Amino acid sequence: MHKADVATLTAYNFWADSEILSACERVSPEDFTRQATPDPGWHSLRGTLVHLLDTEYGWRVSLQGLPDAGVLSEANFPDIASLTARWQQEHSAWLAYIAGLDEAALNEVWREDGSIRRTRWQTILHVINDGTHHRSEVAAMLTGYGQSPGELDFEGYLVWMASQ
Repeated sequence: MHKADVATLTAYNFWADSEILSACERVSPEDFTRQATPDPGWHSLRGTLVHLLDTEYGWRVSLQGLPDAGVLSEANFPDIASLTARWQQEHSAWLAYIAGLDEAALNEVWREDGSIRRTRWQTILHVINDGTHHRSEVAAMLTGYGQSPGELDFEGYLVWMASQ
């Protein structure tokens, strides 16, 4: 995998996260924490978003070999503003991490567990794909609350980039 490709996919992931967070600013505090029906597995809009942020955080610190402070708690994010602020920190940390990698490091096996071998780029792609999965759950909840985030696909990102 080429570094430019990983950087583009990571930028797409951040753009899609930002689109979701912007749509969340339009929901009520009650909708932000309301029990979701059907429950996608993380109980609420907030719970799903915290899980998504925790996934980005957890895999990054693992890739960097840094100590993990543990699973992020919903209780630490009483509102969308606090969640957005923490997400901006995570995006900056990812950008710094990606900037420090070269193609050899991206393609290097960094994790082995029995017969499972993972390169850095495969793990980064997993984070991006997991984000797509959970953002779709959040988008469905937001749409149910009358606040659709709009198109979140890669083509939408490319169109947005062309307009910048």
